Amino acid sequence: MDKKVKNKLDKDANDDNEIMLKTDLMKGTDFTETTIEISANNVLDEMSVFSIFKNLVTIGVAFMLLFSAFNSFTFLQSSLNKEDGLGTSGLASVYGSMVLTNLFITPLTLARFSEKWIIVGSMSTYIVYVITGFYPAWSTVIPGSLIIGFGAAHLWLAVQAYITDIAKRYAIITKTKFQDRVHLFLGIFYAFTYTSNIWGNLISSFVFRRTTVKNTTSDILAVCGPKYCPFKEMNNSIITPPTHKQVYIFTGCCAGMGLLALILMLLSLTNTSSGGHKVTSVFKKLKLVTVHIFTSRNQFLLTFATLLGGLANGFTAGDFTSAYISCPYGIESVGFVMITFGVSQSMFSVIFGKLNQYTGHIPIYIFGFITQMAAYVALLQWTPRVEDYAVVYILAALFGIGGAIHSPLVSALYNVYFSKDRDVALSSFRVISSAGGTIAFGYSSWLCTVYKVYILISLLSVSLITIILLDILHRKDVKRSKCSMK
Repeated sequence: MDKKVKNKLDKDANDDNEIMLKTDLMKGTDFTETTIEISANNVLDEMSVFSIFKNLVTIGVAFMLLFSAFNSFTFLQSSLNKEDGLGTSGLASVYGSMVLTNLFITPLTLARFSEKWIIVGSMSTYIVYVITGFYPAWSTVIPGSLIIGFGAAHLWLAVQAYITDIAKRYAIITKTKFQDRVHLFLGIFYAFTYTSNIWGNLISSFVFRRTTVKNTTSDILAVCGPKYCPFKEMNNSIITPPTHKQVYIFTGCCAGMGLLALILMLLSLTNTSSGGHKVTSVFKKLKLVTVHIFTSRNQFLLTFATLLGGLANGFTAGDFTSAYISCPYGIESVGFVMITFGVSQSMFSVIFGKLNQYTGHIPIYIFGFITQMAAYVALLQWTPRVEDYAVVYILAALFGIGGAIHSPLVSALYNVYFSKDRDVALSSFRVISSAGGTIAFGYSSWLCTVYKVYILISLLSVSLITIILLDILHRKDVKRSKCSMK
């Protein structure tokens, strides 16, 4: 068959599939803004189902390795580098750098380079941050934090765009709904990523294990939990630091896992785009993001849930680990408890990612709200005791369920509700989420735990109301759109 004829037939077949998928979407979805925009890149257009899942698994495994290093490293920052709030100040710098990078730098870089090479370059910044563990000081931790903030801003935008693109391609091949494929693919991706809390924390648990059991008195336990205040000298001195040898071994393991992730992406990930797109000026992108945040109805209603994601992650990494684990039970217990968090988050991410196509996102979000609220109320009422050690594992599991619902769901809603302005919307998502992390780690060293929990409870309540309201308004838009089409 003549090559030109074959290419014409293939193009017609893809067009037919796209038209059929668009028709299915109009009939079966509540999201009026959902459209299918297939990349003009031939590599993506020719990807098979096997190739799509091969790349999805490659990204998942690479992120599992990378965040096995990063998450376990960050979970210990508030305990390892507690002097003058160095650890939490570094983490606040990470998220602050992400905000500035999203606004002023990504408009230039994301258009110039392909998603694969942005991901690879961004991963290398995580290794730079982790190796600051060999010499933790203000002169190393803060610059390393600013560097990883630069990389993380690019990493999450690029990986979300990559996964959304292959999900679109898979939706056309299988003639299924785009939003269902996005939820499923993101659920699989986050499931891999969330298992990082298992492997990284397993390593930290063995590295920091002690031969002697910590002698915890009732007087010490009385200042842990909701009454824990990092700025008070007595609270700060309760947490016993590990040896330098243990810290070096742990840092070396984390750096090694990050390097393995980088090599895997270099060798196995298909480059689906070549970059070289039209570059949006910084000021134009800043204007678009600013206008989007302050004028878009959908964005306003998603803002509270997005901000909650950053605050909740910051609380789990910086406050739950220090106030409820390191303070009463020792730093060596952080890894084991956070393994429970990782198992719960990974398992339920897959379950809810699949369940969403049958129930819709509102019932799932309500379940996540109940779970998180129960955990936060328990944090206010419970003061850690030696005989209640199992309770901290239950709380970690509840946090895992809440995270498994919140992060993938909100991320998917951005991809679905703003498919026509995805780049601007995702930039807004990262800006707001990063701002939440900056706030959480920024006040981590200066507020007692009880006040931080009250802030989370308030924001969680508002986010539930706005997510439900957003769904109601979109259902009305769908009905209005169908009436106008008739």
